Amino acid sequence: MIDLNDPKLFLNREWSWLEFNERVLHEACEEDKPLMERLKFLSIVVKNLEEFFMVRVAALNKQNELNDGVGGDMCTPAEQLAGIIKKVRKFYKRLYDEFDNKIIPQLREHGVKILTDPADLEKYRDYLYHLFQTKINKILTPVSVGPTHPFPKLISGRLYLAVGLTRGEAVPEAIEYTDLSFVEMPSGALGRFVKIENEEVYVPIGSVIKLFIGEIYNGYTVDWVNVIRITRDTDFTVETDAASDLLSRIEEKIKTLHMRDVVKFEYQKGLPAKRLKELVERFDVVGDSVFEIDGILDLGALMEIYFASKRDDLKEKQVVPVYPMDFHSGDIFHVLSERDVILFHPYHSYDPIVDMIDKAAEDPEVLAIKLTLYRTSSGSAILKGLIKAAQNGKYVTILDELKARGDEWRNINAARALEDAGAHVIYGISNLKTHTKALLIVRKERNGIRRYCHLATGNYNETTAKLYSDFSLFTSDEMIGEDVSQLFNMLTGFSLPNKWNHIAVAPIDLREKFLSLIRRETENAKNRMNAKIVVKQNALLDKEIIQALYEASMAGVKIELIVRGSCALRPQMKGISENITVRSIVGRFLEHARVYYFLNGGDEEYYLSSADWMPRNLDRRVELLFPIKSKDGRALIRKVLDIQFADSANTWVLDSEGGYELVKKKETRDSFAELEDYIDKKEEKARKEIEKKLEFKPLRNPGKTL
Repeated sequence: MIDLNDPKLFLNREWSWLEFNERVLHEACEEDKPLMERLKFLSIVVKNLEEFFMVRVAALNKQNELNDGVGGDMCTPAEQLAGIIKKVRKFYKRLYDEFDNKIIPQLREHGVKILTDPADLEKYRDYLYHLFQTKINKILTPVSVGPTHPFPKLISGRLYLAVGLTRGEAVPEAIEYTDLSFVEMPSGALGRFVKIENEEVYVPIGSVIKLFIGEIYNGYTVDWVNVIRITRDTDFTVETDAASDLLSRIEEKIKTLHMRDVVKFEYQKGLPAKRLKELVERFDVVGDSVFEIDGILDLGALMEIYFASKRDDLKEKQVVPVYPMDFHSGDIFHVLSERDVILFHPYHSYDPIVDMIDKAAEDPEVLAIKLTLYRTSSGSAILKGLIKAAQNGKYVTILDELKARGDEWRNINAARALEDAGAHVIYGISNLKTHTKALLIVRKERNGIRRYCHLATGNYNETTAKLYSDFSLFTSDEMIGEDVSQLFNMLTGFSLPNKWNHIAVAPIDLREKFLSLIRRETENAKNRMNAKIVVKQNALLDKEIIQALYEASMAGVKIELIVRGSCALRPQMKGISENITVRSIVGRFLEHARVYYFLNGGDEEYYLSSADWMPRNLDRRVELLFPIKSKDGRALIRKVLDIQFADSANTWVLDSEGGYELVKKKETRDSFAELEDYIDKKEEKARKEIEKKLEFKPLRNPGKTL
């Protein structure tokens, strides 16, 4: 009898995540990839690692302090922390070797320079000095340590110059003595890199400040200057009984993040050993998370160079999203009254979502608009449309998830703007994050009230919709509309649904829905029927789900998984998971869509969801699972899955020991290129069919010329 609780059957989530970031780093190391794309992936891996320390390492530190909890493989928090630090040191070495010894020299060969050496900066000294005096120096504030100046609380994630000083004879005795000072480097509008005008030359702003540091500390001798960065625990919970307090409590939490534990300390090589010891003690760095960097700190900022550079020849050809011909008439409500429409972004344009909200804002027949807002973009057109709708007298209800990590300030500002316009804004359920993505429009029509829905796997964010792959469903299906209405009633009025017609919602019944779907396939296999499960998601960590998949595999169910990031399931274990394969696709877009397919004895079922198979998604968030019922919608999803499972350019296969091997075949198939080609041809075919049917001049496509 196999014990499915045996820790040996589960991979460690932290090792699995670090493996994922290694796969992202691999993208930066591919010699045949355009240089600016490699630079972009370096930026992504550093940002990924920063969030990993802020959340996962911070959580492990707390568990270690309380001597509480073990990983899925029974590793203690202390063992996991030690393993993480060891792996990250090796990771940094590989990262900086790639950047300093390969990418920078190769960029230089192509006329793009990233300069840090003072000798290289002499050519541009006058230009940089003018910039320093007119812009940079005006916003710098040195903070020195002294008898009346306490040791500063540095802000997480920001770069600082730590400066060692010797007071000169000209400094009056009345001025307090200091031998240590800090200067926060500006970011924001100035950015992390200075671009030399009319040239592809980039200089870290810290290098510019170091070049003219004497201008800041007049009267002192600067003994040494070193760039440092601390990373703090930024994961927090908010406990409050009053919704009116939630916004202010979250603001309070954000404002005090500079008081939280330091989970990582990085310093540029050259910091005097005595000062290093002092800083580590002063910052009270938790554990062994101290890293010497022989190069530029915060390579996450390399994305600035990617976007600032005019060298398109060093970048991938940009995908131009195609506007779907389903909405060629411009009357979205008329189209949806006749059929469902499903889109796959970023190959399909995100404009229909914006257009749907804009039309609803102006349409006199629209009575109400309801939307869940988890993450949005700066200057969001969607937000502007919702504000316009409220100002036009529509009943606008927005669930604004203030607890979306990293977007707290943006969501707070959005809430205030919406409230000022007359919208009703709520902040979700206090102990849960509302992660579902749902839009409901209620419209008065000739035959009565009709509900139009947009349900998605991705956020209402026009910017990330160009970078993430996600599905969108547009529907006026009466029963789904009723379900989504009940969902909003639950969120706004805390009322439980009578029953769901088609959807499942976490934390009410989503876990049980998934388990029942898996177990149905298991029973079908036991009854000698064909049984199959196909899943595409971001992470697979939930123990109960994994155990159900093991049982299904042992019964003979064929299980094919695409799990982009962390995966705790061990595939290909003899007698347990031989029927399970796990792939990870990493490439030019973030694979963000969650797709669930079940053969169901031949009566196939397709679902999309905002949820991964993780405990947080199933138990601690409001998540949504919804079916795809239309023939065309199912065909699109099936084609996307077929193309991705055939990928041999961006796919890694997980083995039973937790290692990933890159798929390499003689005939390389790039799913990203194939999907773009497929969507373009699909829309071109639809355009020709419409033109033939209407028999008039060719249609213009507002998204892409086909």
